[in-house]
Amino acid sequence: MMKRQRGAAVVVAMLIVALAAIAASQFSFRTNIQWRKLENAADLDQARWVLRAAEQWAAAVILDDSLQNSVDHLGEAWAQDMPPVEAEGYRIAGRIVDQDGRFNINNLVRSGRVDTTQLTIFRRLLANLHLPPELADAVADWLDADDEPISQAGAESEYYRQLSEPVSAANRAVVNLNELLPVRGMNEKLLSQLRPYVTVLPAFSRVNVNTAAPELLAALSDNLALADAYALAAQRDKAYFRNLGDLRNVLGNRASLDERQVAFSSQYFLVTAHARYGRIALGDQALFQRNGRNFPNLIWRVAL
Repeated sequence: MMKRQRGAAVVVAMLIVALAAIAASQFSFRTNIQWRKLENAADLDQARWVLRAAEQWAAAVILDDSLQNSVDHLGEAWAQDMPPVEAEGYRIAGRIVDQDGRFNINNLVRSGRVDTTQLTIFRRLLANLHLPPELADAVADWLDADDEPISQAGAESEYYRQLSEPVSAANRAVVNLNELLPVRGMNEKLLSQLRPYVTVLPAFSRVNVNTAAPELLAALSDNLALADAYALAAQRDKAYFRNLGDLRNVLGNRASLDERQVAFSSQYFLVTAHARYGRIALGDQALFQRNGRNFPNLIWRVAL
């Protein structure tokens, strides 16, 4: 009997020790989790600061460039991708892309009405990209203030409200290209093909011919073949255009661009930055607008 009692006591003692060990292990595990959460929160905060630093660096580059000259072209420092930089546990990379070298979708509508000149340019651009030119009409209808389609290819709220997922036309300028996805005839694949050539800016903009793609250069003319636009871009990249005189000399009598639509400098730049600190990796994009001799204005910022 005594042996059995002593045996039971040993078993109880072992059970108590085991339970204590489990409790200690759980406490240690929970402590590690909480510590890891704190570490991750700290790393996240550091990564965000690194991103902001990258944005400020890019804005400073944009400002410095504007103080040095009045022409923007692809041979300048801002146009070169920033290679990944690693130091003290930080890793950062980024790039600056001129947005005035793209067609501004918001140019299609001015004071609520469709700008027919801009509509023609957009139609040509779509054709040069082997995309449906009539899509331009649907996009313009999406942005304009009225409810009257500009053509059979256009569409207003009456059309969109009859869809399986009814919506209304925006009837305003857009802030993000993704806002165009509901447009009649648009889809993600088509929009991805458009992205390298278009942008959305908060004000009317002219096309910087020093940074525009050949497809857009050809769209600015009613008599410039796409092959000639590629030749023009190749010559431009060797010696950029400083003014209309330079552009006219290169074009000669072969063709002409709509000079009302062209520029040789830029006002809007998209900064893309990626940062890593510890186990945290972040990215974002920020649109900056030049502000004379002052630091560029941040228009918007979005996480990637």
